[in-house]
Amino acid sequence: MGRKSLGIDIGDSWITGVVVEQRRKKLAIIAAHGIPLPDGGDTAQHVHRLCQRIGRHDGNSVCGLPLSLLSVRNLILPFREAHKIAQALPFELEEQLLAPIDSLMVDFSLVDSSESGGRIVAFALEKAVLADLLTEVQDTVDLQRIIPSMAALAEQVARTLRSHSEFLLVHADFFSISLALVRGDTPVFYRRLSHPEEMILHPPFFVTEDQVVMGDRSMAEQCVRLFCASLERSLSYYFLESGSKRRPERVILTGPLAEVEELHPMIAEALNLPVEVLVLLPDPEGETAGQAGGTWRTRRFDSALSLALQGLRRKSALNFRKDEFAVKRKLFSNRRQMVTAGMATVAVVLSLLGYVWYDYRQLQHSDRVLRDEMTAVFRQTFPAVTTVHEPYREMQVALRNIEGSEPPAPLFAKDKRVLALLADISARIPESVDLRVSRLVIDRESVLVRGITDTFQAVDTMKNSLIASPRYREVEIVSATADMARNTSIIRFELRLRLVEG
Repeated sequence: MGRKSLGIDIGDSWITGVVVEQRRKKLAIIAAHGIPLPDGGDTAQHVHRLCQRIGRHDGNSVCGLPLSLLSVRNLILPFREAHKIAQALPFELEEQLLAPIDSLMVDFSLVDSSESGGRIVAFALEKAVLADLLTEVQDTVDLQRIIPSMAALAEQVARTLRSHSEFLLVHADFFSISLALVRGDTPVFYRRLSHPEEMILHPPFFVTEDQVVMGDRSMAEQCVRLFCASLERSLSYYFLESGSKRRPERVILTGPLAEVEELHPMIAEALNLPVEVLVLLPDPEGETAGQAGGTWRTRRFDSALSLALQGLRRKSALNFRKDEFAVKRKLFSNRRQMVTAGMATVAVVLSLLGYVWYDYRQLQHSDRVLRDEMTAVFRQTFPAVTTVHEPYREMQVALRNIEGSEPPAPLFAKDKRVLALLADISARIPESVDLRVSRLVIDRESVLVRGITDTFQAVDTMKNSLIASPRYREVEIVSATADMARNTSIIRFELRLRLVEG
């Protein structure tokens, strides 16, 4: 089973749908259906009917809109970066469109760029139309892309031709003609032209047995001359606006009226250009019949087929499904994605388990190396020990035993004895100082006195009295703070007396 894609074309007179399946490098037509669109009918409801006929669809879905629902503008902006164009485009279109810009969805395609700026084709669609369409079909199909039908058709024709020539694409429908001027692979100009009044009042073409045939030839020739003249005027306006004088090399004719072979030489004579009719998908694997529209080879399915082929490609330059209408991404939209996600999860878990096992083996190896090194150091330090179980702990115990077995060094010498120091401190502190000692620490270098007294001046008196002793090279007040927790005046102090060396 390959990838599937559904293309739905909303025309002025018909709504058509084609389902294409990609099987490796070949394409197969799965279904092709068409529904006539009566005047005044609800377009969204007819799209819903078409989707019901096609049935459940799990692949990509692309819907094409006619130019009659869109506002098309050719603009030149002083920059070519896509994000800058997207920011400036609503302000450029605000004065050119009748509807408020807040009520429209706007998208664009860059058709030409240079150092001075970029030339774009901008499309605007009413948000209400887009919302009605998505609401109506949400139960039957999820439309990932909504784009102009002519944009997809022009791109597919350029791919089919496989040449960078300049051609005029004419999509001839029953009531209107849509045209696109393509240079190389890029459509640079779009326009929709209604059929002349004579052609609508006295239609020279009609459908019989699912085929479009010509009735009155003289009326058909007159109508061809009229709409070709209108087509020439539209191209002249574009050439005048763009400053280009290059005319198209040929005309590619698509749409229902392209089935009328007698029409081709009439258009060629009126436009003075050769006319060609292409088969967009020449050799599919499976050809299927459609309801109310003959086989899929009927020219009525040209736009729907190009939209379905567009869905097989990953990216599209145009898409009205963005911002508040953006497609809500599903975690698992089909069974294939679930299987792929499950396989990916298993692969990740196995990779993690493999990493943990490898890391565990590396740690075990490092632990053995360190243990062997510590055992060697222990046996070298204590050769009398023959059996070593826990080298690190046994080394700690042995070192503590060695440290504890040595006699301590004498703490004081000569005149630095404890009693002499205590007598000196006691003799030098005046009896007028109210003092209570809470801690007295004597080591080899200093004497720390901590206690309480009644005033800060008493602390200074003690410092000045003790500094006069030849036993101390320095007396410093480490701290002296008032105890505010009690109502009485208490000063907590700490003195450090640094002993003279010798």
